Amino acid sequence: MAQLPGINEKLIKLNPDWTVENAGSTPLEKEVSVNDFKGKRLVVTLPGAGGFCNKELDLIKENMGKFKDAGADEVVIVVGTDVLSNAGHGLPNLLQDPDQAFAKANKLNLDGVRSRYLNRAAIAVDAGGNELSREDAPLLACRTIDGLVGVAKKAFS
Repeated sequence: MAQLPGINEKLIKLNPDWTVENAGSTPLEKEVSVNDFKGKRLVVTLPGAGGFCNKELDLIKENMGKFKDAGADEVVIVVGTDVLSNAGHGLPNLLQDPDQAFAKANKLNLDGVRSRYLNRAAIAVDAGGNELSREDAPLLACRTIDGLVGVAKKAFS
């Protein structure tokens, strides 16, 4: 098994506890990597949080229990650089890839565009950071919840 490419690249996580009222005492964002999350992780990449089948964001949020049942300890969503305008969509592990470092490491980037991924991926990673399973989909594909959960089931069962 090989280590997930880009697992240590720094990404931006919006703080789900940030509000306008506590802006002076609570940071809006922090830098984290996929490797900062522990346990078995399902990494779901999206082209950007502002378009191209945002239904996947809702599907993931509404079905978190299915990912846990499939063996994922954490679901980490990585998108291009336009998350700030869309807040966190109520997802605790929504990260943006401002330098496209994770995208480039995983061959997801759209050359010449900083804020979008060319492809979507669902990547299962074990507790040691090794890539167990990966399914890619084209930019305009809209994946089903069964398809996304299936990647976790296949890897963690």
